Amino acid sequence: MSKPASLNYGLPFPEEEKKRIVVNLYESGIGEEFIALQADLEIPTVISILKECNIYKGDIQEKTN
Repeated sequence: MSKPASLNYGLPFPEEEKKRIVVNLYESGIGEEFIALQADLEIPTVISILKECNIYKGDIQEKTN
């Protein structure tokens, strides 16, 4: 039996339902920090989920400012 995947920083990978919640909140315009608070996740985990889904815009906004 395989072990669950983990993200950066050694944090456990959240279940699929939590990933959907993160994506839905982000697409609704909610910021990463608030999503992390609401979903009881670390901010890097939230960002990793958003990058995995190819919807994270933070890197683009940081480069243009």
